[in-house]
Amino acid sequence: MSSAASADAHARAWHLQSSIRTAEVAGQVWPYIDTQGDGPTLVMLPGSVGTCEMFFKQIAALGRALRIVSVSYPAVADPQHLADGLAGLLDHLRLSRASILGSSFGGYWAQYFGLRHAGRVETLFLGNTFITAEELFSNPLFNPDWIRGTSPADMQKFWRDRVAQAPESELKAIQLDMLSGRQDAHNLKSRFVGVIEARACPPIAVPADDIVVIDCADDPIIPPASRQAVADHYANAERVTLPFGGHYPHILNADAYNTAITRRLPR
Repeated sequence: MSSAASADAHARAWHLQSSIRTAEVAGQVWPYIDTQGDGPTLVMLPGSVGTCEMFFKQIAALGRALRIVSVSYPAVADPQHLADGLAGLLDHLRLSRASILGSSFGGYWAQYFGLRHAGRVETLFLGNTFITAEELFSNPLFNPDWIRGTSPADMQKFWRDRVAQAPESELKAIQLDMLSGRQDAHNLKSRFVGVIEARACPPIAVPADDIVVIDCADDPIIPPASRQAVADHYANAERVTLPFGGHYPHILNADAYNTAITRRLPR
């Protein structure tokens, strides 16, 4: 298969725009994909770069056995506002409870959903995430002055140019598509603002037995000390460390990621 044909095949696999629906919650639009599968419900929240389509491998592999609701949340930095908005989306979908999986920034503010709406959480999956912004400041990509002072369009271009320099891969093709307008520039910036303003979530009422921390030994974004901080913050939760998958194990190590999820979902 030629490189162009391969890229087209990848695009067909994850271009799910025909499946995206929207709900208005407190005056804001929440796009989502709902597989309406027969099993337990899993709500999936992407990180700073990406829309609900980022979980296309989980949707393809598990979407019939599970009811996967993959969410593109609005351009909001405040984790408490996002948590309450997600509760409103669950109301819209007539879901009293669900398992919640957040990746990266999605995993950060998913903790606030556990804080404010613990009774609606079946299992809380915290994937490739962090506790505070300070843990990430050694990485120039999270320089607070640069993030606050850069326009949404310029930030989107910076990330697009950066990704364009990477070797050809499935992940590169997906990210370039996202950063070429599939994900709104204002949405991208709001998520990075949310990252640099992150503060530790207070103790949540979700039982430790119902929390799973997922990380990757080769994550280039979340440093080892930050991964350990998450594990320490949820010391009695299960921790699953995948040997590879980088910052996007749902794409780069999907089989192991899917196994880590499905073994902990309610029957």
